[in-house]
Amino acid sequence: MPDIERFGVFIAAAFLLFLSVVRWVTRRRISKPSLWMLLVLATIVVPIGMVFARYGHILIHLPWEVYYGVPALITFLLPPLWLRMSRREIAQYVPLALLMAPVIHVVFSLFVGWHDYMPFPAYIPSLAELLRSTPR
Repeated sequence: MPDIERFGVFIAAAFLLFLSVVRWVTRRRISKPSLWMLLVLATIVVPIGMVFARYGHILIHLPWEVYYGVPALITFLLPPLWLRMSRREIAQYVPLALLMAPVIHVVFSLFVGWHDYMPFPAYIPSLAELLRSTPR
C-alpha cells in the first residue's frame, strides 16, 4: 500500500481510538458531549495533529521536539479544556492518551506488518514474521 494511503489508515484508526477514549472517559456524565462537538475536537487533535507532525518533519524539517511536541500537547491539553473535564476524568484521560499511539503502533506492527506509526526503539515483528520464523 502506498505511503499516503497507509497514513490515511493510521489517521482513521487514531481518530476512532481517540473518539472511543473520550467517550469512555465522559461516560458517567449526565449531560454527555454531543457527537458534533466530539467530531470537531477529534478532527483538530488527530488528523490536523498527524498532518502537522508528518509534514513538519518531512517538508519543514522542524526539530522533533516541535513536530512531536505540538501534537502531543494538543492531545493532552485540548480535550480536558474543551470538554471541561473533571479531575477524575483527567486522571483517566491522560494515561489513556499516553497509551493511544503505542497501542496503534503495536497493533499495526503485529497484525499488518506496518512498523512506521511511531519510531519505536525496539522492532515489533508481525505475526506473519513470527510464524515464518517458528521452527516446525
